[in-house]
Amino acid sequence: MIRIAMVLALGLLGAAPAASADLGVPQPPLGRFRATCEDLGKLCFATACGRDQIAASLSCRAQCPSAVTMSVVPDACPLSLLPRDVVLRRRG
Repeated sequence: MIRIAMVLALGLLGAAPAASADLGVPQPPLGRFRATCEDLGKLCFATACGRDQIAASLSCRAQCPSAVTMSVVPDACPLSLLPRDVVLRRRG
């Protein structure tokens, strides 16, 4: 009986550090709004996150500079800490 209790106790102690090992990994900050914008003339579609509605819309327009913001909706999405690569394509 004591042997079973010791095996269970060691098993629980051994499993506890593995379950909490990912707590030290920093999680990316979450935005509160997701904006969707598009430019049909250049065929540019983008989605971006922001802490508020204006930041989400500006982040979206940074990816497609001449785009129109179609919608800004509340959504928990990861914020990008690195600047996004903007790809511009020429027409014609």
